[in-house]
Amino acid sequence: MVAKSDARPLGSTIDYDVVEVEEPVHPKCRRLLDYWRARMQPDGTVLRTDFNPLDLPQLMGGMFVVEPVDGGADLRYRLVGAETERRLGRKFTGELFSYSYTPEMAADQIALHNRVMETRKPTCLRGHFIGIDLEHVSYEAIYLPVRTGNGGMQVIGGLYDLAEGASK
Repeated sequence: MVAKSDARPLGSTIDYDVVEVEEPVHPKCRRLLDYWRARMQPDGTVLRTDFNPLDLPQLMGGMFVVEPVDGGADLRYRLVGAETERRLGRKFTGELFSYSYTPEMAADQIALHNRVMETRKPTCLRGHFIGIDLEHVSYEAIYLPVRTGNGGMQVIGGLYDLAEGASK
């Protein structure tokens, strides 16, 4: 179980206060999870080529794709949706986790993503960001493992404002 409290932002970097939950409640996270489950292969994996973000245009703004760097010692955002980058106030696409977050949050997120890729099981976090004037906004994020064409793993996910999901 990932749980983080008393987080302290360092400088202008981003931190968070989150808990891991069994199932998503946000309709967009549930939609991503359903889409992922519908593409499950007999071996229990989902192929990256079977996961087409263009099938989910209403979710794309909050979606992200993450790939391991240096054998999983760090991670890189291969792609981050424009809505997420706008809300968080900076570009994440192409950035390393170690550059994007406080050391504590980076370590937590690297461990979480590596666990998702190793177990090939999705997970979901709920909480809020600290250090970017969004402490009042509650988010939910879903993390879904996918296998690449060369046998490697990536994580595709989505980050959505829980208040926006309440009316959907």
